[in-house]
Amino acid sequence: MSSLLEVVSKCNCVADVELLAEREGLYKFIVNGRLAGHISASDFSALKSVVNEREHAVFKFDTVQRTLSFSEEFSDCGTRSAAVADLLAQMRSEKAWASLSKWRSELYPVYDGAGAVAVMIERAASYNFGIRTFGVHVNGYTRSTTGELRMWVGRRSQLKPTWPGYLDQIAAGGIGDGLGAWESMVKECGEEAGIPPALAQRGRFAGTIQYFTRSNLGLQPETQFVFDLELPSDFVPVPTDGEVDSFLHVTLDEAVDRLRRGEFKPNCGACVVDFLIRHGFVTPDNEPEYLSIVDNLHRPLPHPAPRYS
Repeated sequence: MSSLLEVVSKCNCVADVELLAEREGLYKFIVNGRLAGHISASDFSALKSVVNEREHAVFKFDTVQRTLSFSEEFSDCGTRSAAVADLLAQMRSEKAWASLSKWRSELYPVYDGAGAVAVMIERAASYNFGIRTFGVHVNGYTRSTTGELRMWVGRRSQLKPTWPGYLDQIAAGGIGDGLGAWESMVKECGEEAGIPPALAQRGRFAGTIQYFTRSNLGLQPETQFVFDLELPSDFVPVPTDGEVDSFLHVTLDEAVDRLRRGEFKPNCGACVVDFLIRHGFVTPDNEPEYLSIVDNLHRPLPHPAPRYS
C-alpha cells in the first residue's frame, strides 16, 4: 500500500531535470531561444540520421552544446509544423521511434517565450521531444442529501495504448489542435462519458496541477487544467468512444484505498488527491506529508506556456 505522497511522487517523478540531463546525456530542444524540451541521446541520433538524408534539414544538431533547434529557413509556425509533420510521417513508416507506433493524429502546441504557438507536433512524438503538454481532467462527483461526496471514475479500456485497465477521471484528455481548456473539457465529457454539453458546462474550473514525469516513451512535463463537475444523483455516465470500459461510483474512502493500491493512472491519481485536498478530505490534521504532497501537485516548470488575455 502506497502513501498519498508516494502516489503523487510517482507522477512527479523527475526531481531535477538538469541533473538527469547531465547523467543521461540528454539534448536540449531549443525553440526561439527558449528551452522547449529534452530529447534522449538515442532519439537525437535517430532523428539526426533521418534529417541528414533529406534535402531540406528542418533541424540543426549541435553535438557540442548538446542542443536541437530549427534551421533558419523554418522560422514560423506554419513552415515548421508542415516540415515536422512530413518528417515524423517518414520516421513512423521507417519505425525510427517506437513511440510513433502509437500515432494519435492529434497535434500538440509548443509555445515560445511570448506565449505564441511556435510549432505543432504530433502527440505521439511529444515524449521524444520532451515538450510541455497540456490537458484537462474532470472530477465528476455527486453529493447526497447528507452531504456525502462520491466520485465517478472510469476504468480505462484494455485496448488503450497507455495504462490499459487503470482507473481514470470521468473524463480527461490532452489539449490539442487549437482548442482551449474549457472547450476541451466539454468535448471530453461528451466523448468519454456521454455527458451532454449543457450538463458539462456546469463544471467549475478548479485550478491546475503540474508535474514532471517520465515513462518508457520519454519525458513529459505537463500542466493539467482541473474541473469539478457536480452531477445529479440519478445521472450515470456511459462509455461512448471506446476510451473507457466502465465507470465506478466510489466513496472518497474507497477512492483513497484504490489510490494506495496503485489502481489509478499516475496523473489521474494525482488529480484525485488534489480533489481530496480541495474538498477538505485530506488535511494537515490527518496527513503528515500534507505540504510535500501539495508541492508535488504544483511543480514549477521552466518551459514556455500560453498567455491569456
